Amino acid sequence: VYTSSAFSAEAQNYFDRLDTAGDTTYVDYKQPLANYIDSLVTLGGAYWDTMQSAASFVGVGIQGITVPLRDGMTVPTQNNFVAADLDQLTGLKGNLSSKWIDTNISGQTPDQDDNSISTYATEVNTYLNYYLSTGGALGATHIYPASPTNLTCRISGAGAAVNATPLHFAGATRSAASVMNIRANGTDFPNTTTSIQQLTDNFNVFGRPNANRTDARLATYHIGPALNLATLEGLQDTLITEIAAI
Repeated sequence: VYTSSAFSAEAQNYFDRLDTAGDTTYVDYKQPLANYIDSLVTLGGAYWDTMQSAASFVGVGIQGITVPLRDGMTVPTQNNFVAADLDQLTGLKGNLSSKWIDTNISGQTPDQDDNSISTYATEVNTYLNYYLSTGGALGATHIYPASPTNLTCRISGAGAAVNATPLHFAGATRSAASVMNIRANGTDFPNTTTSIQQLTDNFNVFGRPNANRTDARLATYHIGPALNLATLEGLQDTLITEIAAI
C-alpha cells in the first residue's frame, strides 16, 4: 500500500483502496483526484460526510471504477465493462445493452424530500436511454436524455423535461416536498412538482434496472442528500480539466 504525507488522510484512504482493488493507472492522476476529494471534504455534509454513492470514472483504471470516493460508501457492482471501454481523461462508455453499474443503493435510500443525483456525460451518441435511474414507473428517480435538446430529470418520482443539451453535468436536487431544482448546461431550472414515494429498485448507472441502457460516456456520478448542484458541477469541471492537463 502506497503511503505519503503529500496527501490528506481522505485522499490517501481512496488511493489505498484503489491499490487494494488492483488499480495502478490512477497513480499518474493522484493530484487532481486528491484536489477533488479535498474540496468535497472541505464542504462536508452532503458533499462528503453523508453522500451515499459516488465514484470517479476519470483518472482511474478499470479496477477503480467501482471504488467509492469515501470509505464506508456502498461498493457498486460493474457488469461487463472492460479496459477498452475506459478513457482516463473522459470516462467510461456504455454499449446500449450489456454494460451497466449497479450502485447497490436502493431507490428509497435517499430521503424522499432531501436528495440529489447527478451525472457528467462527456459523450452522447444515442438518446432515449438513461444515465442514472431506479426505473421507469411512478416513483422513479432518473436522469434521462430524451433528445439532443431535451433532458428529463425525475427525483422522488417527480420532475420535468428541460430544454438543455444532455452533455456535461446534469442533475436534480430536492430539498422539500415541492422544492426541487434541475441543473443542465450550467443553468438552474427550478421546479415545484410534489414528490411521491420512491421505487425500491437499486440505482443503476448507464441505464435503468434491466432496460434502456446508454452508450454515453460518463466521467462521474453521485447520489445523496440535497446539495447545491452548481457547486458540485464546478468541482467536477475542475477535476476533468486537471486530469486532461496531465
